Amino acid sequence: MLRNASEGVIRVSGKNPHYFEYKGKEILLITSAEHYGAVISNNFDYVRYFDMLAEYGINYTRIFPGALVEPDGFWLVEDTMTPGENLIVPWARSDIPGYIDGGNKFDLDKWDPNYFSRLHDFLIQADKRGIIVEICFFSCQNIAYWKHCPLHKDANIQGIGDCDNTVFQTLDNKALVREQLKYMEKLITETNEFDNVIYEFVDEPTLMLTPAHKAYHWIDKLIDTAIEAENRLPKKHMLAQQLEIGVDFCSDDRIAFIVTQYLHLNARQVGGLDALNSCYCYNKPIEQNETSYIPSWYDRDHLEISRIEAWEFMVGGGASYNQLNGYYIPSNPAGDNEINRKILAGLRDLRVFVESFNFIKMTRDTETVRKASIGAKINMISEKGKQYAIYMHHCHTNQGRFHGTFYEPEYGEYETALTVLLEKGDYTVNFIEPETMKTLKEIAITSSGEEMELRCPRYKLDLAIKIMLIS
Repeated sequence: MLRNASEGVIRVSGKNPHYFEYKGKEILLITSAEHYGAVISNNFDYVRYFDMLAEYGINYTRIFPGALVEPDGFWLVEDTMTPGENLIVPWARSDIPGYIDGGNKFDLDKWDPNYFSRLHDFLIQADKRGIIVEICFFSCQNIAYWKHCPLHKDANIQGIGDCDNTVFQTLDNKALVREQLKYMEKLITETNEFDNVIYEFVDEPTLMLTPAHKAYHWIDKLIDTAIEAENRLPKKHMLAQQLEIGVDFCSDDRIAFIVTQYLHLNARQVGGLDALNSCYCYNKPIEQNETSYIPSWYDRDHLEISRIEAWEFMVGGGASYNQLNGYYIPSNPAGDNEINRKILAGLRDLRVFVESFNFIKMTRDTETVRKASIGAKINMISEKGKQYAIYMHHCHTNQGRFHGTFYEPEYGEYETALTVLLEKGDYTVNFIEPETMKTLKEIAITSSGEEMELRCPRYKLDLAIKIMLIS
C-alpha cells in the first residue's frame, strides 16, 4: 500500500493519482526557480525571490539544504550554490580555520541554530505565498564539488569523508553514512511542522558513475531512515526519488511520485517525456524538476525553449515542472529583468490554460490524435468525450552544455491538419497561440465517432488546442 502524506500536507490527489492536492484543492506545481542555494547562501534575499514568484502565480521551489556546495564560478559568475564565505549549512563552524571557501571548518557534532532559523523562516515565507518547497537532501558529488562539501574530510574537524567522491552515494564508508543519516533526520525533524514541504532523497545519484546497485542500496537505506524518523513525528510528507538507469523506485510504495530531469534520456537520467511515455502506468505524479540551466548553458534566446518544454510536459500529463533558472542571484534575488519576467508570464499562461479545464478528470492521451499532415511533436491530456487539451510544436532536440538537452525551434508557416478520433458529440474547438494566449480561430464541430480532420490555422512554431463538449 502506498505510503500517504498526512491530511493538510501536500499530497497525491485522491481523485487522480497523476496530480497533487493541497489544502483541499488539486494543484499543478509550475516554476522557474533559483539554483537550489536560497537557504545556504546567507546573502540571498529569499523574500524578494518569493515575491517575484508569487507575482506570477508561481508556486514551487527546490533547495539543496547543505550537503552540496559548488565551487565559485563553476556555472555562472554569481550563483546561489557558490556562497563562498556567505555559506551557512546545518553544521556549526568550529574554531579551526581551513575550509576551502573561507572561514573555519565545520564541527559535525554541533548544529548551527542560525541555519535552522533561516530554514524555518524560508518555509514560513514560502507558505505565506502558497509556494511548495522540495527539499532535496543529497546530490551526486561532482569531483569538482566534493572538497566543498562539509562532509569532506578536509572540511570538518572530525575528518569524516575520507573517500572518493563516488563513494558518497554508497554505504561503503560507514562513518560518512552515519553523518549523512544524522543530517537527514535533523532536517526532517526541523521541518516536520510545515505542510508545504516535499522530501526528495538524491539528485542525480549515479551521474558521476557511482555503480547503480550501490546507489540503489544507499537510497533504500535513506528511505527507511526517513520513514522511521517521520513515524516518531506528527506529520507525514511525500517522499520522492529521481529515476535513473539502474536506480528505479517507480513501483516502490514508499515513494509517492516520480522525479525526472531534462527532456529525454541522457547521461543515465530519464527525461520527463520519456517518463510520461513509459512510467505513466504506475499511476503516480511525474515531475520534471530540472532543465538545462538558463542562462548558463545557452548562447541563444531561450524564451521559446522555456515555453515549449514546459507546455509539452504539463499538457502531456506532468504534475510538476521546474525550470532551472540562474537569473536569481544575490545581487538580484528577484531575477528582475525583461527576459525573466517574460519566462514567468509564459508559465503563468500555461497554468491558466491547463486550469481552464477540469484537469483533475483528465489523463495522458496518446490515442485521440491519429496523425498529423506535417511533422510535429504532439502531447495531450483528455477526459474522452468531454474535454481535450492538445499541445504541438516544431522543434528538434539539441545537446546543451554537459548533459542537458534542449529544443532548437524550427520556425515556419504551419497549417497542420490533424486526424482525430473524438467520441460522438458536438464540440467547440479553440486554437490558441501559446506565446500570446491569443485565440487564432474558434470553430464548432460535430463528431460521428469516426476519424475526422481538424484543420489548424496558420502558426509559426507551436499551437495549443482546446476541445470542449457542448453540453
